[in-house]
Amino acid sequence: MSNPMYTKFADEYAGVVQNNIYNALLERPSILALLDIQQGQKVLDVGCGSGEHAKEIQARGGVVTCLDLSEEMVELTKANANPFQAYTQDLSEGLPREEDGIYDWVIAPLVIHYIEDLVSLFKEVKRVLKPGGQFLFSTHHPVNDFESSPSGNYFAIERITEEWDTIGEPVEVSFYRRSLQDLFGSIFSASFLVSAVSEGAPSSAIAEINPEAYERLSKNPSFIYIRCVS
Repeated sequence: MSNPMYTKFADEYAGVVQNNIYNALLERPSILALLDIQQGQKVLDVGCGSGEHAKEIQARGGVVTCLDLSEEMVELTKANANPFQAYTQDLSEGLPREEDGIYDWVIAPLVIHYIEDLVSLFKEVKRVLKPGGQFLFSTHHPVNDFESSPSGNYFAIERITEEWDTIGEPVEVSFYRRSLQDLFGSIFSASFLVSAVSEGAPSSAIAEINPEAYERLSKNPSFIYIRCVS
């Protein structure tokens, strides 16, 4: 699913997420806290965005390959993180350019809510991981997304369109909301085992920038972070 936030406004988005509240001070430290990477391990970053996660993984010794639906984001990643490889790929079509069993980790930061069929994607992730390899992703928390449900049916998979002010002006973004049951069902359908679940913790730096946001994020989940073993 293509969104103008990551194409038309790619440069503005890349600038903002370096130090903003939701990406830099909530999601990124929360997901990276679950990443126990060893020197030289191979990592596939799907939905790499502008490369902020890849840059951190490289600093920890990982060898990163990046992909994203947005050509603009791939080019920004190449400039920001200089990954081993970076290319465009529609995740709804799987990972056709990747060989079986070659990665120690696959990470998917804030990307799977743009994919309707999670089971097919998760099976592809499983395919490219080594035996015992790990899949780590973050996504919208189902409880948080349910507030936007047009039907009021928590168990429905629904396409939601909202205006986000991430870059300082409203930009329309579409994504899929789903239940916690469906999310974990997709994981188990791909034969993964869940090794860790987190609902994140806001950085104390948020309190200095926006005390109200810090209090809200300390009491209410925004994202969920799940680590799986193949």
